Amino acid sequence: MDKYLEFRNKYSEFYYNSYNIEENDDYILITYNFEIKDLMEFNPTIKIPKDSHCSYDRKTLDAIVFNVGLSEIASYWKATCSPKIIIKCGYLDDFRKNWLKKLLFNGLGEFFYVNGIKPDYDDFVTIESTGEDKKVNNTKEYYGFLVAVGGGKDSITSLEILSDVPNKKAFIINNRKVCFDSAKLAGLEDEDIINVERCFDKKIIELNKQGFLNGHTPLSSVIAFISYLTAYIHGIKNIVLSNESSANEASVKGTNINHQYSKSLEFENDFREYVSKYLISDISYFSLLRPLSELQIMSIFTRYPKYFKHFISCNNGGKSKNIGRVDGWCCNCSKCLFIYIIMSNFLSQEEMVSIFGENLLDKESMLDYFLELLGKKESKPFECVGTIDEVSFVVNNLITKNDGKLPYLLEYYKSNYEVVKPNYDLLSNIDKDNNLDSYLLDIVKGALNNDR
Repeated sequence: MDKYLEFRNKYSEFYYNSYNIEENDDYILITYNFEIKDLMEFNPTIKIPKDSHCSYDRKTLDAIVFNVGLSEIASYWKATCSPKIIIKCGYLDDFRKNWLKKLLFNGLGEFFYVNGIKPDYDDFVTIESTGEDKKVNNTKEYYGFLVAVGGGKDSITSLEILSDVPNKKAFIINNRKVCFDSAKLAGLEDEDIINVERCFDKKIIELNKQGFLNGHTPLSSVIAFISYLTAYIHGIKNIVLSNESSANEASVKGTNINHQYSKSLEFENDFREYVSKYLISDISYFSLLRPLSELQIMSIFTRYPKYFKHFISCNNGGKSKNIGRVDGWCCNCSKCLFIYIIMSNFLSQEEMVSIFGENLLDKESMLDYFLELLGKKESKPFECVGTIDEVSFVVNNLITKNDGKLPYLLEYYKSNYEVVKPNYDLLSNIDKDNNLDSYLLDIVKGALNNDR
């Protein structure tokens, strides 16, 4: 908290100064300029590929690019949490100022919590704008689906659910091999894959090394805006995310702090309202898997063993570009353990070990993560994991079905907690809070019930 107050006092102003758009036949390159006054400027870039079918209005492109920049602010503003943000290259009315303020407050909830910061919503930041308002001129028609592919089980499940739906393209950021492998295995060709390059300014890392504030930012909000810009350029109507109902659960007990805030339904609804009001209502952003839980998604995913050696959900083993399959799972983090647990509900331990290389349920070093996932500690892991109820269901189910020696973590649970009858409704309940039309909702329900 002391650093927070010190930096806010010393570096009181953060500027979103400008953006530059370069265009040629192959791509659009966007360079942003952010500035912490009296400290440093930042110039992150986004490069979006084009093809011969792309067409767009320059004025509308400019408006969307400006708004993408708003989502990038958090990554640099967090270093000092300057009490004033000044937007010099565009205009924000009160609605948009409040929208951005809410995104910063909730999207950085984990950042504030981990750094021991307790901001007051009313005065943690004020937002001013001195630029001109950006207007859109929408004369295009849109069709098809842009499916965000991250290489994990969720986006793969979405690709399979939509396997019979025409006019699909995969949306990938930063050229990860695991993402391309997923798209290709799902039947997409090279021309159906749009790979966007997003490069953050590494000067922020230097500030982190010097002791400036650092922590989790709402990356999925950035992905939302970049996918929206990509959909506009390529004339695509539906942006398909793969965020599940489980993402709505808070990470810290008794709070609204959620590692997955920008994957939550609350953010999705806010984003849909924002773009409909200020950009193009004809482009629809939604999560195909919102009616489902992590457990239900895994029940669908495990019907497609062709992906078992290719998907990666670990954020430690899967960070680098073009990663090889051998080091795809670190097998030492909470995300690896979570995937291992819920996947074990549908596969044998022999199959699980063949995927991960070892039995994570038999690792004593995973005990703290195990207890966090079960809600036995103050917070869940700050990772994209499922609900406490889902993990409890699988743990109790595995113990109940086992008639031999239990692996370490399951034996620990059995010895220290009551084993209860699993609630199988978790496998069939559909969350009605979603943004799917009836056509897509029926497809999702059919996939869950294996009616396809």
